[in-house]
Amino acid sequence: MKHHNYIPQKAKIIAKEILRDDIVALTLKPKNPLRFIPGQFVMLSVSGFGEIPIGITTSPDERGEFGVAIRSVGMVSQKICSQEVGDELDFNGPFGNGFPLTKLKGRDVVIVSGGIGLFPLRSLIHHLEINKKLVKSLTILNGAKSPKELLFASEYPKWEKFAKLYLTVDSCDSSWSGCTGLITKLFELADVKKGSLMIVCGPPVMFKSVCMQYGGKRVAESDLYLLLERRMKCGVGKCQHCTCGKYYVCLDGPVFSYDKIKYIKEAFS
Repeated sequence: MKHHNYIPQKAKIIAKEILRDDIVALTLKPKNPLRFIPGQFVMLSVSGFGEIPIGITTSPDERGEFGVAIRSVGMVSQKICSQEVGDELDFNGPFGNGFPLTKLKGRDVVIVSGGIGLFPLRSLIHHLEINKKLVKSLTILNGAKSPKELLFASEYPKWEKFAKLYLTVDSCDSSWSGCTGLITKLFELADVKKGSLMIVCGPPVMFKSVCMQYGGKRVAESDLYLLLERRMKCGVGKCQHCTCGKYYVCLDGPVFSYDKIKYIKEAFS
């Protein structure tokens, strides 16, 4: 893991998009390019309001800038969401361990996301869009509570040019013609090839369903990766908030293979 001096850097907001009433996406331009691996995160802050761990939503190939998406749920996140284009934020990082890019080479890769779990997975999707020959095939299973809560929906037509995209929503009105139901509905539609590598981010109940369906079956337990970033707080292993069995999510994760955490109840709660 990279060593840090923990002195925050400045990054200017160069774009802001409202994804939902309580979620904004920001594009940040730091003075020095941020070098990271998809799946890693940064500590983001406004001076005087504290800091929070936030996953990176863009590819490292997009040099000179990086993206984040923030849900406004607390004092710090609300303050960050209130900032506008031209304002500066403080950040430090990257932290944590990213996706196993070397293991992806030449493989059938499946990405499973639920709700805001799409945020960090978007970084990998963008990376595979730019580096299409890295994997044999890419399948994306994405679920949300309603059609309005399908995040980054404007990008889906572009994703369908290099990946098989399956969508589902828990509930909808007559304007939605797609799949309706939990993410498990998509298990019936998607052809997950035996020996695939799978990466998952979403609510704990979704982890359980995915692991029961695929773990140790069509996907080896060591090839099934889960993101536990929802448990993080301080980002440097000091606050104990992200303790998960013998692991600290912010230091040892947030990406874990299923075989390492399958018997740790905190990983699925």
